[in-house]
Amino acid sequence: GLACLIELRSDTLVYLRRASEYDAPLLHRLKQMDNDLKTLLATLFLQPILELRRITYEHTPAAIIEKVAMKEAVHPLRSLDDLRTRLGPSRRCFAFFHPSLPDEPLIFVHVALLSLIPETMEDIDSFASDNPSVAAFYSITNTQPGLSGVDLGNFLIKQVVEEMQVEFPGIKSFCTLSPIPRLRKWIESKLTQEEKFFDSTLLDDKEMQILANTLDCSDGSAPSTLVELLKEASWYEETERADALKPILMKLAAHYLVKETHRGKPIDGVAKFHVRNGAQMFRLNYLADKTRKGMHNSAGMMINYRYDLDTIEKNTAAYESNGAIPVKEGVGKWLG
Repeated sequence: GLACLIELRSDTLVYLRRASEYDAPLLHRLKQMDNDLKTLLATLFLQPILELRRITYEHTPAAIIEKVAMKEAVHPLRSLDDLRTRLGPSRRCFAFFHPSLPDEPLIFVHVALLSLIPETMEDIDSFASDNPSVAAFYSITNTQPGLSGVDLGNFLIKQVVEEMQVEFPGIKSFCTLSPIPRLRKWIESKLTQEEKFFDSTLLDDKEMQILANTLDCSDGSAPSTLVELLKEASWYEETERADALKPILMKLAAHYLVKETHRGKPIDGVAKFHVRNGAQMFRLNYLADKTRKGMHNSAGMMINYRYDLDTIEKNTAAYESNGAIPVKEGVGKWLG
């Protein structure tokens, strides 16, 4: 049935990732098969067919809660108490289900009910509010690799926004606190001279001097010294050095998100998802996620995307027509 189709598409994607092993005719057939399966699944997972359910500790079956906990991809659960908090009164968790797969959450989102737009993961707790003015999406997970490219996330965010407006009419801002998953690897490829993507123009002479002074090295070795430093999960604990590095790392992050594109679209998958859905790049946040995963993936940096309900449709249309990205001051000021 439907589960077999999803699994077949998932297997096809696995084979496509090994494209170099196949001759041209076989690769062409695999791509055609993937395209056909994606088109079929898109028709089977149209928004009116899907059921939105709130996941709660009290009323959701334990088997479904376990799947949500095990498949969380953005911020892995630390404990049972962490799970209770994420399903608690100042949070919301919603998932889409298909009638043919009633016990299988296809995609789910965690939402924090807050008084202010969060700058760090700690703010998800400290800004919690019983009378929220902000709904912050801080984790979205697609549980089915076979549904990659089927636009469930867009449907989910829009429907959750509608639910939040009904339950909390006082909410004025819908935003995210989003990771930048491959930022550190991108910095490494751009600042390591041995890498084929090395770019000596990202930092000007003044910034190179600041970097060299901060890291106590020569100008020429400063980029590679920074790359090595960022491999250490606790580099930020030396606060004076971390403060001095902030403008340089924020500039690199802003460039990566706004300027690094492929075929006119951001190379960062999270950015592409939210901007395609009409969000603004609202604010870059320094050392926002100090977990080991956060430091490894993005040197601790995160970004808020903001969904301004009055401009979503206009932003989506502009992005689809010419790749326009709405960049607000909290990101744009770091571009230089």
